[in-house]
Amino acid sequence: MPGFRPLSKYPSVHRDLALTVAENLAAETLLECIKTELSEVLQTAVIFDVYRGKGIEAGFKSIALSLELQDFSQTLTDAAIDAIFSKLLATLANTIGAKLRE
Repeated sequence: MPGFRPLSKYPSVHRDLALTVAENLAAETLLECIKTELSEVLQTAVIFDVYRGKGIEAGFKSIALSLELQDFSQTLTDAAIDAIFSKLLATLANTIGAKLRE
């Protein structure tokens, strides 16, 4: 069971993210990569859509996620969030071949 964690006095931030991944990639693998990369600020990560079809290359699928981020030491600025997402996208591209859906 996880230990006690006090509530943050700083606001949380919600962002949606749609990624294109290989058809055979398990959604759980994607979630684990995100949880590992964002362990310091991630509060929740929920998949809300999986899409295959028009606009998605054969052999791939789109997975859309809703992420809640929160820092316990400071307010997350837009610049900080952009940096977090840039690093996340680079890591996901290198580890599992995920790309931001266009």
